[in-house]
Amino acid sequence: MDFCTIKVKTLKNGTLEVYPAFRIMASKDLLVRGGKFYAVWNEEANKWSTDILDVARIIDKEIYAKRDEIKVENPVSVKTLGDFESLKWTEFINYLNKMPDSTVSLNQKMIFADTVTTKEDYSSFRLDYSLKEGDISNYLELVSILYEDEERQKFEWAIGSIIAGDSIDIQKFEVFFGPPGCGKGTVLQIIDSIFKGYTSYMDIGALASKSDLFSTEQFARGPLVAIQTDGDLSRIEDNTKLNSIISHETITVNEKFKSKYTIRSNSFLFMATNKPVMITDALSGISRRLIDIRPTGNKVPAKKYHDLMDGIQFEIGAIAYHCLNIYKTLGKYYYETYVPIDMMFRTDYFFNFVEDNFNVFSSQKVTTLKQAYEMYIQFCDESALKGRMPKFKFRDELKNYFDDYREQYRIGDERYRSCYLGFKVSKFQIAAKVAEHIS
Repeated sequence: MDFCTIKVKTLKNGTLEVYPAFRIMASKDLLVRGGKFYAVWNEEANKWSTDILDVARIIDKEIYAKRDEIKVENPVSVKTLGDFESLKWTEFINYLNKMPDSTVSLNQKMIFADTVTTKEDYSSFRLDYSLKEGDISNYLELVSILYEDEERQKFEWAIGSIIAGDSIDIQKFEVFFGPPGCGKGTVLQIIDSIFKGYTSYMDIGALASKSDLFSTEQFARGPLVAIQTDGDLSRIEDNTKLNSIISHETITVNEKFKSKYTIRSNSFLFMATNKPVMITDALSGISRRLIDIRPTGNKVPAKKYHDLMDGIQFEIGAIAYHCLNIYKTLGKYYYETYVPIDMMFRTDYFFNFVEDNFNVFSSQKVTTLKQAYEMYIQFCDESALKGRMPKFKFRDELKNYFDDYREQYRIGDERYRSCYLGFKVSKFQIAAKVAEHIS
């Protein structure tokens, strides 16, 4: 252990005492976070251990080995961490508080059953399956009933991106949206089986709350996958932390009874919900990052369902291999420009206003702020919206739906003030289809 030296000193009575001395350094064998133990390298097991008692076992073994090396007639005593009366355990706990935070996170690379690992992989466990091609007939039969191919492709692409190690650079999260009992939790259960040990169950609502001081604590282990089987983002007070995690930015982790520390979020988020996700405006980080997935609503008879799920447990490695190939075929940026039109129809009232007046905006070369705001007031009245957006905010929000905004503009003898040019028809190319689908 590079952070600990086994020393020997002679006591006044001539006894030789063997004891551990801890070193203040940037250790390669010990990881510390927030002044607390995070992990220790276990050379014998060839893996990192998150069990703090392994520190005592490893160091005490070295202490006893040092004692056995001493070839003198003097009595020899030891001060081990395992002996609480020696105070060395207390000394070690205090030592952790003086150590700088480690910048490394464990288990940021998937280790399969047959993967050869090194210390630099920073792995504390391995999966119980190998990544290889195989039979996935149970999986294909089940998910083909529960999801259309286009929807299934979305979560298979995401699974593949995590296996490939690319998800840490992909700023997306996925939401399974639909009524209870339609297969949302089924896919999340399969995802959990694929990434067993790399997952964390989260409370996504806490991330969207202003008042939850410990909302980032659930990401302290640095999971590659974060899952919530019944989430709710129908009300978002503050999307700052949520966007930071989805974007894999450095976040401050506030754990109870620990000092705050920072880590880079590498988690890909999956959530199932019965309620639509709140999208407040065109520039919302949620709208740019959300990939929504809708089940077909088709049911599988109970016995058949359980038989298929039992069979899937023997297909996990092959399912992972299949998803990796889907990801490689589609590519890293396949959903880069994806727009969750369905959710925008359900929760973004401004988007609904623009779509409701699509024919007007798309048919005229110039749209003035005055004309558009009058249309907006009428839309709010007809829709019984409680609050109206003030005109200065409306002006900026509408800019997101046009190519250009001019304070002054002239066409021939016609002069326009505060006007919009070039309506972005492309934003609504699939809107009619989606509106028909959700009606």
